[in-house]
Amino acid sequence: MWHFKIVWITLFAIAGIASAQQSMVKYEETFNVRGKSFEVNLDIDGGQVEIVRGEHGHECRVSMEYTKEKCDGDVRFNKKRNRLDVELNFRNWSFWKKEHGKNSFNARIIIELPNNVSIDLNTKIKAGEIDLTLGDMKIRNFELKNWAGDVTVDFDEPNRIAMNEFDVDIKVGNVKLLNLGNANFEEADINGGVGEMQIDFNGNKIERSMARIDLDVGETTIDIPDQIGVKIKVSKFLFLSNVEYPHWFDRRGKYYYSKNYDESDKSLYLVISQGIGQLKIRVD
Repeated sequence: MWHFKIVWITLFAIAGIASAQQSMVKYEETFNVRGKSFEVNLDIDGGQVEIVRGEHGHECRVSMEYTKEKCDGDVRFNKKRNRLDVELNFRNWSFWKKEHGKNSFNARIIIELPNNVSIDLNTKIKAGEIDLTLGDMKIRNFELKNWAGDVTVDFDEPNRIAMNEFDVDIKVGNVKLLNLGNANFEEADINGGVGEMQIDFNGNKIERSMARIDLDVGETTIDIPDQIGVKIKVSKFLFLSNVEYPHWFDRRGKYYYSKNYDESDKSLYLVISQGIGQLKIRVD
């Protein structure tokens, strides 16, 4: 297992308990989303960020809570363009956690998305705990950029429309990308920096899908379902890379094929650039 203290050192800037002397800003509002498409942009310095499916088809609910003395928050909804912008900026960064002290931060953002409109979801989060549960919605484009933190993205149910773009870029942290077989994408780009990463392609929406996976340093596990045909190409970083393939894969030149690849109507093509560390490919 890889343990990276730098992740937690960075998170100390945004974790902790707000002091009794500091006032908390609490914001909550529900927006009525009209039309067929909806653009959501998040630019968050840090905190606990949660995105889930809402209970109403055309409503988007935003809840924010943050320390007034440490952060500046802003929520803007453009009705004409069906665009939501959510920002949370730190006035300064402190890299050491002091519980109940003057350097402690506390910030939390919860967004409930509508499930009856096509959504372009663009998230840039510098640090924090990120939990995105995106099943049973209409995600048309998805982009996540994160500098440091713990990240979980879960398509717990099938995405209801075809996804044009799936782009994840993580610099440092522990990452779980779950049930990507439900994301309903044709092509995906996944970039992992330093840390542990789990990439799970289980789900019911893979037809002819391809994913480019670029890994730098760390331990990565890729789970693939046994009912689809899989083709894999891995480029390793000399002797500093270790790759474990399933026993039921056949090697043909530079590629590895699952034994059911030629017979399967559904296929997944993985192009992996492996850096320093260990890569495990497992079949569920």
